Amino acid sequence: MDVIVETRYGKVMGREEDGVRVFLGVPYAKAPQGERRFLPPEPVEPWADVLDARAHGPICPQVANPLNPVDGFVQSEDCLRLNIYAPAEGTGHPVMVWIHGGAFVFGSGQSPWYDGRAFARDGVVLVSINYRLGPLGFLHLAHLGGEAYASSGNAGILDQVAALTFVRDTIEAFGGDPNRVTVAGESAGAWSVGTLLVMESARGLFQQAILQSGIPFAYRTPEFAEWWTTQLLDALGINQASWHRLFDVPAADLVAAAARIPARDGLNLRPVLDGVTLTRSFWDALREGQAAHVPTLAGSNREELMLWMARDPEWRTLSDEERIARVDRMWGPLGDRARDYYVDGRTGDELETWLVRFASMRSFTYPTIRAAEIQSEYAPVYLYRFDYRPSQLGAAHALEIPFVFGTYAHPSARVLVGDRPSHAAVSDAMHAAWVAFVRHGSPQAPHLPEWPTYDPKRRSTMIFDETSRVEEDPDTAERELWSEMMSLSM
Repeated sequence: MDVIVETRYGKVMGREEDGVRVFLGVPYAKAPQGERRFLPPEPVEPWADVLDARAHGPICPQVANPLNPVDGFVQSEDCLRLNIYAPAEGTGHPVMVWIHGGAFVFGSGQSPWYDGRAFARDGVVLVSINYRLGPLGFLHLAHLGGEAYASSGNAGILDQVAALTFVRDTIEAFGGDPNRVTVAGESAGAWSVGTLLVMESARGLFQQAILQSGIPFAYRTPEFAEWWTTQLLDALGINQASWHRLFDVPAADLVAAAARIPARDGLNLRPVLDGVTLTRSFWDALREGQAAHVPTLAGSNREELMLWMARDPEWRTLSDEERIARVDRMWGPLGDRARDYYVDGRTGDELETWLVRFASMRSFTYPTIRAAEIQSEYAPVYLYRFDYRPSQLGAAHALEIPFVFGTYAHPSARVLVGDRPSHAAVSDAMHAAWVAFVRHGSPQAPHLPEWPTYDPKRRSTMIFDETSRVEEDPDTAERELWSEMMSLSM
């Protein structure tokens, strides 16, 4: 049945079914188009009529890829919208705000993987958001446009702050408690959560944080960001003196041109150390206690790299040395010490396994461990690793998401995770842990063994698998190697 709630901005109509209220495509900021393109988000204007939130709104402009089909989704720059899944009864429920991944260039809050009904049935208000992507959200223009565009390289992050502000101001009308907000995300979404943790402008908008497979271990420098802007202008046939012509380029052409620029050192587009929105590295800010008193749940997947291998049709045809070279190029140089540890005469499938371990450790697992070490000085931290291998992809990047949300049986998830009898138990355990953390600040759940907080001595880590368990300092020698290799950069 239809249901209407009243917020400070106006009335919102959603749907109520099976004890869950769903409101879709609710705008949280003005459309960042026309003269507002590349600028920080502006608060949404109140609306006079009842806002119909019974269907999804548009997603932010992006290109399709095999992991990101966009057929059936309307794309528009008027995409700063969020979706709310709330229990039909009661008030004062804890809130989880979900920030999607997608390398800062694709994805949306309305993926069926992020359907929040399971959370709502367990007494949590789940909010999923869109934010500007690609050059619309992360194009650095300060050197061309001056002070007005000083934060354009972080517009997508500022969108997230605007969404959290909207949640603070309205979530009570949907049955949520604005003082019990957990911000959560995966991959680029987890990068975003880490960034929000240390941003002055986000302080007080959430009380807890969840980071799945992502730590903002290196922001882009202004120098790199300026270089990349030049690459985009060249691709569009625009000289720097005429940079304002970017406002005339259709959004679809803008994101398509950006997608054709080869990646350098991982993600081309990521948050920029612009001196305004972000003034110091994540590591420096974390060490200074910028995220003090924020309980944190964080982790990574055992075989993150397998997701990229599945998208690389040439991988199986490469020689061992060509595979090493490709990992070098995509994930950063192995270096002599890492090569000795991970290659060490291995060949074929065994080498592949160890290259996966290298890339997963370098970009996901070790940065997460290091962040947990630092944050544990200031707040309770719970660390996990997802070892469950639901399909031939193994414990690959992103595959934990449908188990957290309980959406593993959806066709879009089943394509990647398959269909095994053990899925239900793994999902029950992970979902219950996330709900417990959002509700109480601890992920201790009936389906799991005792889960201690993380500290640099015991290093207690929950290993999610068919039978989940806690290990103290798993893979100690490997972790110590990375601690020595990365001591100067983290």
